[in-house]
Amino acid sequence: MHFRLLKNTNQIAGMPGTAFNGTIGQVANAEGLALVAMLRRALRDTARRWERNRTLSTLNAMDDRLLQDIGLNRKDIPQHIRGMESFSRR
Repeated sequence: MHFRLLKNTNQIAGMPGTAFNGTIGQVANAEGLALVAMLRRALRDTARRWERNRTLSTLNAMDDRLLQDIGLNRKDIPQHIRGMESFSRR
């Protein structure tokens, strides 16, 4: 089915109430940018979660002596991870 724009009007032939002012592309572009921003946030959050989990696994796998060498106690690991999260959100 084909539609054509009526001359000197803002309506499409055969479709009443289809007036537009040329901002359809702008709205679609704004929606596209919002989608890109949402995907970027989701990707960033996923990467942060992956890094947090990897760091947590690595620290938990270390023995107490190695943790002491890097200045941590086993009980300090959750606090260290929380500190990483607050730093990465800046």
